[in-house]
Amino acid sequence: MPRIPGRGIPGTHTGSGGVTQFGTILWAKNRISLHQLASVRSESRLKIAVVGSAAILLWYGMLRAFSTAFWWLQTQGFGEVSSQDAVSLADILMVRMLSIFAMALFFMLIFSNVLIAFTTLYKSLEVQYMLIAPLSIRTFYYSRIIECIGLSSWASAYLGSPLILAYGLSTDAHWGYYLTAIVFYLPFVTIPAALGSMITLILVRIFPRLPRITLFILAGIVIVFLFLHLRDSFNAERLAEDTALTLLLQATTQTQSSLLPSYWASQGVLAAASSKYDTVLFMFLLLLSNALMAIWLAAELAQRIFRAGFSDLLGNDNTSIKPFGKGLLGKVDILFRPLKNPYRALVIKDIKLFWRDPTQWTQFVIFFGIMAVYVANLGGNRSAYHSEAYRSWVASLNSGACALVLASLTSRFVYPLVSLEGFRFWILGLAPMTKKQLIWQKYWLSVMTTSPFTVGLTILSCYFLKVTPLHFAVSLYSIILANLALAGLAVGLGSLYPNFQEDNPARIVSGMGGTLNFLLSVAYITLIIGSQMGILLWYASQERFDPQYFWGVFTGVLVFNTILTFLATIIPMRLGLRNLNATEF
Repeated sequence: MPRIPGRGIPGTHTGSGGVTQFGTILWAKNRISLHQLASVRSESRLKIAVVGSAAILLWYGMLRAFSTAFWWLQTQGFGEVSSQDAVSLADILMVRMLSIFAMALFFMLIFSNVLIAFTTLYKSLEVQYMLIAPLSIRTFYYSRIIECIGLSSWASAYLGSPLILAYGLSTDAHWGYYLTAIVFYLPFVTIPAALGSMITLILVRIFPRLPRITLFILAGIVIVFLFLHLRDSFNAERLAEDTALTLLLQATTQTQSSLLPSYWASQGVLAAASSKYDTVLFMFLLLLSNALMAIWLAAELAQRIFRAGFSDLLGNDNTSIKPFGKGLLGKVDILFRPLKNPYRALVIKDIKLFWRDPTQWTQFVIFFGIMAVYVANLGGNRSAYHSEAYRSWVASLNSGACALVLASLTSRFVYPLVSLEGFRFWILGLAPMTKKQLIWQKYWLSVMTTSPFTVGLTILSCYFLKVTPLHFAVSLYSIILANLALAGLAVGLGSLYPNFQEDNPARIVSGMGGTLNFLLSVAYITLIIGSQMGILLWYASQERFDPQYFWGVFTGVLVFNTILTFLATIIPMRLGLRNLNATEF
């Protein structure tokens, strides 16, 4: 292989073809990453300052929250359960919290890697160029799995590091604890990446051969099974105050299984906090050996079935061509017939593109599947729930949960909408419509798509929680405002910081613009839910409640939230429109 002039390419001078190919790909990926980092200098300083400051403040806020939680556990008078070893109940609960975090992260990374691997291994445009190169499938897989690991694990490192640091500070852990947590992280996230990619390889090999109705039946069976299992495990009626602690310890026993990689990681890190380095070494070698074995097995599986699955996916002709207006997607044309063109054509196009991309709608279904389980386990029969203050807390936290789900949806699905137009954007410029009409079409599509789910979720959760009419009205008003504001933030910032060169939504969202959108969405939710919680808690405080002033302040809070929503919608949309008008295509 000829050497590229200039800086040498690591690995290209060896005699082993696989090493040479893999080293060349890593060199290219490294250069691309460095150029992407260097491109940050061309970004607005205000944008960098806002994103950086918001990220630091969010990270610090989580650190303080976790530190406060650990401090509360240590100071609530939990007695010793073993006088011989001086082990307190607080110590057990803190260890279980870390084990729960590790296991939840492990399974979430598997789901995340299933979706990311589908895009990275099959849908990315560069895959077709790599497959026609003199490149073995094993080398191709190794180069792509590194990208999967990076895309799926950076957020968990950012969000999980405050928990690890807070535990170390609260227990005065040895410095080796922090180093161990860093060293354990890479082999830990490698295992779910390998498992997720293997699941993707198998699904792509099997599913294109199955009729679509069969897929829906199988998916329905899995969802019902998970729903029944989780409903039985976390039934709210079982969580009475006198048995909650016992049930908590019983439910978290599964996290202590020695067969789980999450157990190896958590026990190794916890052993480092106690300076038990023999256990640390054993757990690390166990984790590392299984990570290497999982990657090797996944590469061997890819060597045997990847090309067949890739060919089936591209050449699948099981779906017959239906006349206009026929079939499931054809009904969309009839459904939106009241809309005038060109809005109707754009809405139909966006819906069809969303439906034809499994990585998009499967994540959408997973989001609301989780929330359906959450709603099904709500209950208002606990004795503490008769307290007005408790009802105010629960109603506000429920609104916050629904709003955060909405923020995740708009950040993941709405923000990339403008960027996904890609190199076809100039065609839209030839259409009989302005760019202003285009971005407002994206905005109202987002609002009309997310509102039925989030508003319905809020109504159902309030019904199961048996909230008062005031709590219900405030919660419903807040979620309606959130639908309007978060859609404006996502579409506006997506137009202000578009990435027309990228076709992978995960990469688009992972950029600085996507990060800024999510952080501003969280800040907006904090303001409206915080104001809602404050006014409801004041209403619940009977000794300080003064009707003469309350309704005036209540009206002021509603007006403040309305103005905040208006600004969060209009300002990003105008900035995004200005950027699109100034961009040459």
